[in-house]
Amino acid sequence: MTDQDQPPQLLPVEVDDELAQQLRRFPLPETILDADMNQEEIARAFDTTVNTVSKWIRDGMPVAQIGGNGRAYVLRLSHCWAWRMAREAEADQRNRHNENQISLLRAEFLGVEVGDQAAQLSAKERRELAEADMRWSEAQLRRRRLVQRTDMVDLLESIGKIVRDGLEGMPDRLERELDLTPAQVAVVDRIGKDILTAIADRIEEEELTGRDIDDSDLGARLLI
Repeated sequence: MTDQDQPPQLLPVEVDDELAQQLRRFPLPETILDADMNQEEIARAFDTTVNTVSKWIRDGMPVAQIGGNGRAYVLRLSHCWAWRMAREAEADQRNRHNENQISLLRAEFLGVEVGDQAAQLSAKERRELAEADMRWSEAQLRRRRLVQRTDMVDLLESIGKIVRDGLEGMPDRLERELDLTPAQVAVVDRIGKDILTAIADRIEEEELTGRDIDDSDLGARLLI
């Protein structure tokens, strides 16, 4: 190997901990030798403009030799590469985080899971979807294929009242019709109360938990 084949000697440069970490994460490609370059050369290497390189320097891109007073800036290729790759990785991570939070917030607004396609829709698409859903619901109501939630709650309350009144009045009725003893009446009363409690617990725990229904004590309203 001749002297012409030897790469130029690099300027002595101090590397702080942050840059050292960036260099470990983002080394130059194996086929590329390190070099000290001016701003024009770095601009060509990164396929950008000198103005952009100047902005990067102001933003904190490492400089091997500060320019000024007739002296040109000297930039270490490996340092610039590692700094740029670290910045892009940080921006990608921030964008992914932000997109994830946007999806979570959209899902919260829509009441769907994050993976649901509706959570990925734009505001215009969500509005159009909501309008279409409202039109569909109105049509289904007119065809009597849907029931208003309040109507269903009223129906359940009326049925619950019939069941409750029947079970609560059953001990006295059986006492009269079957001539039960006081002990037998007490057993019937206890069984009726157990049935009411079991039905109320079933409604509260299995059917209505997590639903958007006014008055969380609906089980008590229906049966107790």
